[in-house]
Amino acid sequence: MTMEAAWHTVPGGTARVAIDLAAALDRVPDVSVTGVAARHRTDPGSNWTPTIPVVHHALPRVLLYESWSRWSRPAVRGAADADVVHSTTVVVPPSGSAPLVVSVHDLAFRRSPDRFPARARRLYERSWRRVLERADAVVCPSVATSADLRAGGLDVDRLHFVPLGHDPLDLGDEARSDVRRRFGIEGPFVLATGTLEPRKNIPALIEAFGRIAGTTDARLVLAGPHGWGSTLQQLLAPLSDDVRERVVVTGEVATPDLAALYSEATVFCYPSLLEGFGLPVLEAMSYGAPVVTSSGTATEEVAGEAALTVDPSDPAQLADALDGLLSSTDRRDELIGAGLARSKDFGWSRVADATLEVYAAVM
Repeated sequence: MTMEAAWHTVPGGTARVAIDLAAALDRVPDVSVTGVAARHRTDPGSNWTPTIPVVHHALPRVLLYESWSRWSRPAVRGAADADVVHSTTVVVPPSGSAPLVVSVHDLAFRRSPDRFPARARRLYERSWRRVLERADAVVCPSVATSADLRAGGLDVDRLHFVPLGHDPLDLGDEARSDVRRRFGIEGPFVLATGTLEPRKNIPALIEAFGRIAGTTDARLVLAGPHGWGSTLQQLLAPLSDDVRERVVVTGEVATPDLAALYSEATVFCYPSLLEGFGLPVLEAMSYGAPVVTSSGTATEEVAGEAALTVDPSDPAQLADALDGLLSSTDRRDELIGAGLARSKDFGWSRVADATLEVYAAVM
């Protein structure tokens, strides 16, 4: 199973899914999972350390990705003894005689090409062609992504729909109060998580917060690493000085701290423009945060009827949804209950079982 995403500069959801899926599969009796990655001089960050053994190629990532996408070599180390080779990204390795299963979370590089550097677009286009040529099965997490994959040329016989999972941590009161103290968060707050990059639509959220700042004492907490695009100063520039002081930017946080932030959030807002699934929405619901997210996207699929959904391109709609939840305990409680119930339909053991069924179909 490819685990290179864990070493990306900003690992993100792709790495989270690869790490958690590998761990869930490895917990199944009689299943053994080995990871594959490029050459690295350092270990991944503490949030991104795979729990399975990982073998490393001699090539660094850039050369390995280029070589896999252009020439389908070098071969995956250990592939000759594998029952299945599973690529957890669209950049697929050669699998030798073993069946190749590929996880494709989205085709964002086609849907929103302007949000990707030219070199990355070329790599992903070459890699997608390799997927079409060589994959025995393609796993996708949402109906929205499955439609994009079919439109991109994938035949339906190889397409398998497997939603992602989340297993919440057990948290005590001390962990929740400690995270507030360390990040200086007082009172009610709107939480947004994820890498700060264009498709997460943070400017619209910041504008929406600016619209309601005069009628609420809530803070806005942005939790996640900076990816690319606008700087933090540019993102916050539209706010007045006094409103800007109510925005807390944590940077990347450890997984237990993120869980505590979800648990403490008055409202969780995820107005992303495009997602393959939207794992933060599921995470937030599992920790009892009422959710506002984007209509017409995969995150609406994940939330079902357990969230408020709005047009993510309309800051006025976002503002109204946030204001309504911040001012209504009853409505928050309603969404909290619905979200907790909804989140129980998603767990990594179910994802592992469904993934093993895909493996069995191609072996």
